[in-house]
Amino acid sequence: MKRMSCENGEAGIYIIDQDYKIVYLNDMAKLYYPNLQVGMHCYQGIGVKSAPCTDCPWTGENSGPVISYNTASQAWMAISSGQIDWPGSENCRLIMSRPVDEKNKNLFYYLTESTVYDGLLELNFLANTYKVLFHDSEKLELSPEEGRLDQILTETLNFMVHPDEKQSFEEFWDLSSMASRLRDSDRVLRGEFRRKMPGDGYCWMNLILVLFRSGEDPDNDAIIMCYIQDIDERKKKDEEEERRLREIREETDSMTGLYRYGPFFEKADYLLKNTDSTGFFMVAIDIEHFKLFNEWYGEEEGDRFLIRIGDYLKEIEKFYSSVAGYMGGDDFVILIPEDLSVLEELEDVINIYAKQYGGNAGFMPAFGVYRVEDLSLPVSMMYDRAAIALNSVKGNYTKRVGWYDPGMKRKMESDQVLLSEIQRALEKKEFIFYAQPQCNMLTGRIIGLESLVRWQHPQRGVISPGEFIPLLEQNGFITYLDVYVWEMVCRQLSTWIKEGRRPIPISVNMSRMDIYAIDVVEKFKQLVSRYEIDPKYLEIEITESAYAEDYDLIRKVVEDLRRAGFPVFMDDFGSGYSSLNMLKDVNVDVIKIDTKFLDMNENSKGRGMGILETIVRMARVMQLKVIAEGVEEKEQVDFLINIGCIYGQGFYYHEPLPVHVLEKLLDEDNNLDYRGIQARQLKQLKLEDLFNENIISEAMLNNMLGAIALYEIYEDRCEILRVNEEYYRVTGDNPIDMEERKRYVLNKVYRDDMDWVLNIFEEAYNNPLQGAEGTFRRYRTSGELMWVHLRVFFLREQDDHRLYYGAVRDATEQMEQRQKLKDSQNMLRDVLKIAGKNISFNNIAEENQWAASAVFAQMAPGGLFGVYCDKGLPLYFANNEMLRILNYDSYEEFARRPMG
Repeated sequence: MKRMSCENGEAGIYIIDQDYKIVYLNDMAKLYYPNLQVGMHCYQGIGVKSAPCTDCPWTGENSGPVISYNTASQAWMAISSGQIDWPGSENCRLIMSRPVDEKNKNLFYYLTESTVYDGLLELNFLANTYKVLFHDSEKLELSPEEGRLDQILTETLNFMVHPDEKQSFEEFWDLSSMASRLRDSDRVLRGEFRRKMPGDGYCWMNLILVLFRSGEDPDNDAIIMCYIQDIDERKKKDEEEERRLREIREETDSMTGLYRYGPFFEKADYLLKNTDSTGFFMVAIDIEHFKLFNEWYGEEEGDRFLIRIGDYLKEIEKFYSSVAGYMGGDDFVILIPEDLSVLEELEDVINIYAKQYGGNAGFMPAFGVYRVEDLSLPVSMMYDRAAIALNSVKGNYTKRVGWYDPGMKRKMESDQVLLSEIQRALEKKEFIFYAQPQCNMLTGRIIGLESLVRWQHPQRGVISPGEFIPLLEQNGFITYLDVYVWEMVCRQLSTWIKEGRRPIPISVNMSRMDIYAIDVVEKFKQLVSRYEIDPKYLEIEITESAYAEDYDLIRKVVEDLRRAGFPVFMDDFGSGYSSLNMLKDVNVDVIKIDTKFLDMNENSKGRGMGILETIVRMARVMQLKVIAEGVEEKEQVDFLINIGCIYGQGFYYHEPLPVHVLEKLLDEDNNLDYRGIQARQLKQLKLEDLFNENIISEAMLNNMLGAIALYEIYEDRCEILRVNEEYYRVTGDNPIDMEERKRYVLNKVYRDDMDWVLNIFEEAYNNPLQGAEGTFRRYRTSGELMWVHLRVFFLREQDDHRLYYGAVRDATEQMEQRQKLKDSQNMLRDVLKIAGKNISFNNIAEENQWAASAVFAQMAPGGLFGVYCDKGLPLYFANNEMLRILNYDSYEEFARRPMG
């Protein structure tokens, strides 16, 4: 049997053969149709007719549901049917029906073209009654909910209908001709009337009458559905559009006093053809974000702003051979002589008007200039070229005047070609996605993926998104591509799960435009449901700029997404908006920070590192997870890990990969970390904790840190700003002398080592993360020469003064021991006479020279031992032959004896 749909609840069922005779009916069918019996024709018991009904819903093969009016029970019935094999009969059809709940308006929507109504009435012409099936009480008051039809029509005509519509209302509701008019118009009549609302106003209503059932007497026995729709807003828009078109036909705009669109072109054309001037500029003017200006300052202030510009352009018309026009909204145009001073004056004056509103860059005017060269060109085309030049500087607040060149037009044309290609590519499924792994930088293991769209062009090969995404965002078509990519990603994720792979999260990008175009939350819910995916594996990335532009709307969308189980990322965090302030309010799971701060020039790199460290620290306080994107170098990895960011994404680990390459990585469990991005669990030890007086004393801190100082370097001069107590002990300096000589600290450095000291500071500046270190000689206050080991870190730079942190220790004993060892090794080389033969001691690293000397000593043919040239001649080696001669079993035993 063919499968059929039925409303919830018990259905009345009867079966008819091909001659419409009833061969079976159940008890519910007998209840719904009391005149129906086995053996009779269905139209005899249901329609009380002598022949099959002309509008019988099951005469054809269509088994779709219909709604029919049951005269016997005076109720609407929802009916569906289907073919069935029945013993003893051929080509039978099973009919199921049940009463319709008249309060359920959705069942009636499909009867007309529209699906949005504010009221629905059932009109019975035979009984002269009406019944309100539903109505929106906030928009439409219909009471009482049932009664006499002629009475409600008379009351509405006398008290509710606008006087201008009374005659047309009366003609529309002429009951004597209603049935015939419905039949002549394919069972549908429409009318628009103004209905009185509470108070003094009227509201436009659209009435749609649908002939739902016609009986034996079509003029009287008829059931009509009356749909009522509030169209007041639409009518007002239509009236406004009509007024606008009417004004266009007039010559000047009533607000600005400038020529309107059409008249401007006529006047400009006349000026160009009837003037002695040698050249002209066509200048298009636009006030950016003027809708937002109206929201901030009010529409009245916005009108005053436009009027002021219009007045100024009229002044220019008086003084120069020019003509100005108002193109509607916040757009102006003026044709002026080809004189740069006039153009500069135009720009300066209108900018002054804008700056009076707080100097907000977002409302500053933009200018597009086309130099008129070909007088045969239509004026409208000249304006189009000025407008193209204008669009080239919109959003660029450092450049407010754009000059037209032919390349702009070519770009606009190529953009149109590209858009058409993109539409074709979507239809032919040429877009694919790559995925870039996100890694735990401590282990290198993959913790997630980010999907990145690619265009697999049939001729050009794989095209990166930078070539087409900006155009799609600019034209509002990005949503089509986004939805396409979301579905691709979900389909692939579902495939991996069904193949038995353990899933890891994959993120997709959501554009700000998507939120305005579709219900993104519902769309993502549909996708994970269709592909049977846990929402936690589909991460949603939204750019930080989207939050800045429409924070309240996007915050609600984010909350709804997270409530539905989707992790939400804030992408490109720190890209130039109010990022740090936003951290306290934003409700996302992960922020992706942009490592472009590490790519700054030498003067700003330190500040960039500071910004990144601050972002990571604040995110940690807010319990937000952090991942860095754009990681390309080992130095960046080290810095990020050092500041507490352990998750990264970038070419240092993996480039974006096609799916078939990515799957090879995912096949190896050793490449994966299924825990995903985790917030820091163990509380981090902070530097300020060490300076807490409740934890550690100053004496202990000095011993822990050793001798430290703050240095300032400028103009090849080194000045000590601060030192701790341990610094005085190590260097032998004292606070009094230091205060007097702090600006001349380089004077204490041994002259031959001065360049070496400055080089240490320069190297630390170039390597702010690792710093720099070195050992040099300096004089104590007593005049004695000492060796100092200095490790330096660059802190910041201001006004060409560089601030450094330095850790100092006394290396005198170490350096003297090195020198003694070197001297003794030289003597050893002389003894063994190996210098310049087997090995060059001068080419061996200092830390390895002692080991090398010991090896050669052991190889010497006779007994040999060495001592330091100090008091008591302390022993520092003996070879095996010497131990044998002196009858010692080990060097340790020999060293413990008095003679050792």
